[in-house]
Amino acid sequence: MRHDELQEDLAAHLRGNTDRMVWTNTQLGPSGSPRPDVFTVDKSYARFACDAYEIKVSVSDLRRDTTSGKWQSYRKFAHRVWFAFERGLVPLADIPRECGVILRGDGGTWRAARKPVSQVLDTMPRDAWLKLLIESHPTDVYGHRKTPRFASDWAVQQIAREKLGDKLAELFSARISAEKQYEYRTQELREAAGKIAAEIAEQRKYAEQQAAERDRRLNEAQASLASSLGLQPDAGVSDLTRRINEFRWALQRGAGLDNAIANLQKLRDMIRAEVGEEATA
Repeated sequence: MRHDELQEDLAAHLRGNTDRMVWTNTQLGPSGSPRPDVFTVDKSYARFACDAYEIKVSVSDLRRDTTSGKWQSYRKFAHRVWFAFERGLVPLADIPRECGVILRGDGGTWRAARKPVSQVLDTMPRDAWLKLLIESHPTDVYGHRKTPRFASDWAVQQIAREKLGDKLAELFSARISAEKQYEYRTQELREAAGKIAAEIAEQRKYAEQQAAERDRRLNEAQASLASSLGLQPDAGVSDLTRRINEFRWALQRGAGLDNAIANLQKLRDMIRAEVGEEATA
């Protein structure tokens, strides 16, 4: 699964299986504040508890995060810090011991593989509370209102597994997964269609600009030709055609005159030759 898909799947699991308030990709304060992928606060007056979750979909991203110690910035705001990823990505030993690990199995269920070390935290900074309050009706990465899983998919799967057997339970799980994939792919197609429409509009704009430039150059060439032919620069096509025909006819008449001159020269040479022969005789 992609990062956004895994993030929303974990958030839906926490909303449906725990009594918590859940936020995703919410910055805990003004610009520069930490931004956990998923953040939760227990709905309890007696027990104040906050959890921050980091979603990881690649080994390189996970190791870069653990090496840089980015997760430690969450400890100012959370009692516990978790790393969340699909089962089999990395061994648990690669995760800092202070952090918990929650894994998503092949069936789409989330299970805590290791509990985190909880720290004492009386409250969060004021700006963090304000930010969470502002985001009290959060939306997911696609702008849709976030809703809990009113029925636990995992619980329903377990009931189906007990009553109907593994095969039907797997089919039920596959149906849920297919529905989620359909929703994500539909959104991807909408986004792709929007990008294509934007590209077409940009190409149309470019084509119109090119056509306008060609028209401008043609008008300049036409004005230059008109001036060369002794016409006004704004002369129309009919005027240009008429003047070009006039020049063509003039050239044709000039060719006839040249032929006449050539014939006269030949006649003159013949007369001179005859006169020369008689004088000799």
